[in-house]
Amino acid sequence: MADKIASVLLAIVGIVNLLPSVALFDPAKTVRLYGVSLEGESITLLMQHRAVLLSIVGIALLTAAFKPDLRIFAVSLALISKITFIFLVFTTSGHTPEIRQVALIDIGAIALLLVALGIHFYSR
Repeated sequence: MADKIASVLLAIVGIVNLLPSVALFDPAKTVRLYGVSLEGESITLLMQHRAVLLSIVGIALLTAAFKPDLRIFAVSLALISKITFIFLVFTTSGHTPEIRQVALIDIGAIALLLVALGIHFYSR
């Protein structure tokens, strides 16, 4: 039962990570997601690349939901990504309210990841 809970938590965070992948196919969605307008090809390229990187982490988490041997690796990737983003958001100014909202969502995701990791270690 505990393993299923960990799987569900990892799947939830994995799906949350996959949501911004829409920016890869429709870069204009970054305005809604992050409150950032895309001015120039360079910013568009960077936001599309961000979507790919978040998708990679999301796919790793979804895979780890079904393959417990990959959980530590996938959770580590996600934690590094999320903690870095939160640090950058809360140590800088001038960002949009949407970016702050993403950081708050990441804080919740970190809590879910830590619970899943605790369950993983506890159930062994």
